[in-house]
Amino acid sequence: MSVAAAPKRSAITETVARFTADRILPRGSELDSHPQDLPLIRELLLEAGRLGLYGAVVPQEFGGTGPDSLALHEGIEALAYGNAGLAMSTMPTYLLARAVVLHGSAEQQERWLPAVAEGRLLGAWAVTEPHTGSDVAAITTRAVRDGDGWRLDGRKMFITNAAIADALLVLCRTGGGGTRGAMTTFVVPMDTPGIAVARTLEKMGLRSSPTCELLLDDVRVPDTDRLGAEGAGWQVGMDVLDYERLAVPAIGAGMCARALDLATAYAADRTAFGAPLHEIGAVQAMLADIAAALLECRLLYRHVAGLVDRERPAILDASIGKLVGGRLANSAVNLALQVHGGYGYIREYEIERLYRDARLFTIGGGTSEIQQRIVAGQLRREPGWSRTAALT
Repeated sequence: MSVAAAPKRSAITETVARFTADRILPRGSELDSHPQDLPLIRELLLEAGRLGLYGAVVPQEFGGTGPDSLALHEGIEALAYGNAGLAMSTMPTYLLARAVVLHGSAEQQERWLPAVAEGRLLGAWAVTEPHTGSDVAAITTRAVRDGDGWRLDGRKMFITNAAIADALLVLCRTGGGGTRGAMTTFVVPMDTPGIAVARTLEKMGLRSSPTCELLLDDVRVPDTDRLGAEGAGWQVGMDVLDYERLAVPAIGAGMCARALDLATAYAADRTAFGAPLHEIGAVQAMLADIAAALLECRLLYRHVAGLVDRERPAILDASIGKLVGGRLANSAVNLALQVHGGYGYIREYEIERLYRDARLFTIGGGTSEIQQRIVAGQLRREPGWSRTAALT
């Protein structure tokens, strides 16, 4: 009986996996430290870009290899195997690029996309504000017409990469209340006068992903920095957020794979009651559940990426991916820590960091409760979804 060959990973995935093994895994403790080594984090993220990771979002005419959502997220999984925080910090750059691909003018595409594809630019994506959280419709940062340009004022909170970014994708209110027609998006160089990082936040986990409070104080920008039509910011923002959710099961897959390898190695090496841990039924059950979580995360992101690459509707599936991927990542690292017993609770063991890192994925990018709300709403709009789910 012949044995089928293992499926080949994309060139990007193989390259990022080698980069992760050589450059990321040996720096686990260093990347988890406070204060953060921002120059190191910036260099590693740019290096990932030079390897071609961000180019999977950029069309070939601008120096990329995309759009190829599956290749991108396979690469993100490979990076998350070594460090979930760095994988998290890839998102603002490729999300900025995707927004420019979908909504940018020819001049904006020429200005920003080659730099992303070549690993010369990092992005930040600014939506959340101190008092809005997941309620995007409640943002108050304003952009007001100022001659032939705009003046931006407001505060943004929990902004990934703001301390190391070159360009800022920012959602502002340009009209009255509500959402549609009342918001506009801009892509602004981070060195524009009036943009300031108030502080880099000290977090429980994902410390290699700089998270900042950002101030916009009388930031004057030309109209050419506006992305899309005036009042179209809600749609731009939703396009970005829908794509952002796809990263969670991909990062979750990387974390589950790392948790499985750490727990398996520990269970093989450690003895209890006269036998290796991996011969104990309860431990075997935990390892099996971690393996199941890995496969579920991987299948989820591959499914949703396939929908995106075929230009099929993916709002409902992406929210399910985010909802379930976040749960699975937390469950898997919790089980892996349990396998380690008391040693899993000690900083010198890597699984302790994974446990802290995983917690954000049921909060950031829209909480699990927000995802449930989106899924329920979409189910009302797609009453036949249950008969076609994952079949197309």
